[in-house]
Amino acid sequence: MNAIRPFAAAALLLSAPALAGHSIWSTHGLYIGDNGATYPATSTNLTISWNESTFAAYASFHGTANGNTYDFDLVGSSVTSVTASNITGLWNIQRNGVLICTGCTGSAYGLNAAVGTGIKFYDSTYRYHFSATVDARQDY
Repeated sequence: MNAIRPFAAAALLLSAPALAGHSIWSTHGLYIGDNGATYPATSTNLTISWNESTFAAYASFHGTANGNTYDFDLVGSSVTSVTASNITGLWNIQRNGVLICTGCTGSAYGLNAAVGTGIKFYDSTYRYHFSATVDARQDY
């Protein structure tokens, strides 16, 4: 009977469903990149929610740097890849309310970061970027 216990425990752990839904929030921006130049972020509001099973994802970053306001928004149904740590899809990027990159391919990554750790976004050309420290997260 004792020889069976380790196998039973392993079977229970392996049969438990993986956490597929995630949300992270931040008000602590690190940097914003604009046309290859990087500036310290002075204010930030970030929300990212995604589900690995359904490819459903929402991402919105609003921040201020170098006297400009920036918005990075994931375009709703454009997600091409979703993992526990990465969302790739099309993004709209605005500076001072004016679109500067429409439907830009890009990735938010490091999304499995613990609270107090940084996450990043880069567009595929590395012209636009944001990074922030995770304030809170929920995995479900």
